[in-house]
Parts: sequence; C-alpha cells; structure tokens
Amino acid sequence: MDATAIARNQELQRQWYGAPLGELCRDLCERFGTTQSGLAEILGISPAMLSLVMRGQRARIANPDAAARLSAVLHLAQEVRAGAVPAGEAPGVLAEIRASRTPGQDSMGAVVLPHHETEAPSADPDLRFALRLRDLLGSRASAVDILAAAALLDEDHPGLAEVLRVCGAGRTDEAVALVRAIGR
Repeated sequence: MDATAIARNQELQRQWYGAPLGELCRDLCERFGTTQSGLAEILGISPAMLSLVMRGQRARIANPDAAARLSAVLHLAQEVRAGAVPAGEAPGVLAEIRASRTPGQDSMGAVVLPHHETEAPSADPDLRFALRLRDLLGSRASAVDILAAAALLDEDHPGLAEVLRVCGAGRTDEAVALVRAIGR
C-alpha cells in the first residue's frame, strides 16, 4: 500500500475517531495495561487485522461487532479519563465489551454498550452535558454526516459548526473543554 493511501486512511480515522487509530489503540493498550494482541482479543479480531488498522493500511474495521467493541473501548477510555468510571471497574467493563453483540449505536453508526453514566454518575455537570449532547447528535446522524453538516455551516455559522464538530464527532475531553469555554 502506498503512502498516499495510508495518509488518506489515517485522515479518515482522524475525522471518524479524532485521531489515527494507531495512536488511539496504543493509548488504549497503555491505559488498560494490555498488549496489542490483548486489545485485538477484546475487539474480537485477529492481531494482524488490528495491526493493519493501526498502521493505516485499512481505514476501519469492517466487522460491525468488532467496530462496535472498538467504539465501546474508546468510550470507556474517555469515561475513565474523565472520572465517570473508576479505573478499577475498567477490567470488568472490558470483559462485558468483549462479550457484547450489537446492543446500540454510537455516532459512527457502530454498535456500542451504553455508557455507565447511570451506574457511576459524574459530579462534573460539563461532562454530563457533553456526553448527553454527543449521544443526542449521534442518535440523529453519523459522525461523517455531522462533519459534513459542520462544513456546510462553517462559513456563515462558525460557532455552530465548531459545536457540531467537537461535540458531535470529536473526543469527549475536547467537548467538555468547549462546553466549559462557552459557559464562561
């Protein structure tokens, strides 16, 4: 695969996930104390397939259950980072994710487990708001569609476009920062 195709795949990953999957998966392995093979097992794919995605030789994981598990693990990492889920509960949630099959959809249209806000509500109202806004936007459109809508609004309504990009298709920590900045 040539460098242009890899760059294109990594740009798609950046749009869909907020960063190339190589960066995100390495962060997941570090955060949850697992290897790349261990992460592949959680996702239900071969280590070779995960390696292709991480290197940008594939833009996404085609298996819908595995893609859903990846979205759920990324979501869990955001919740652990934000304090909404205690780090000590992560191994149990990872086991649930590994066993999951198509329980719901995220903003990419991929199947995910519901987040654990009801089990471990965050004391941070900005985090709760950002998560609820992301869930609302994701229930109405895919991340690709949200980004396309933001691009259409950019010239005439840049602030609204930014909210769509960050809260609808970006990372949770960036959405919380935007909510806090707007609230000032």
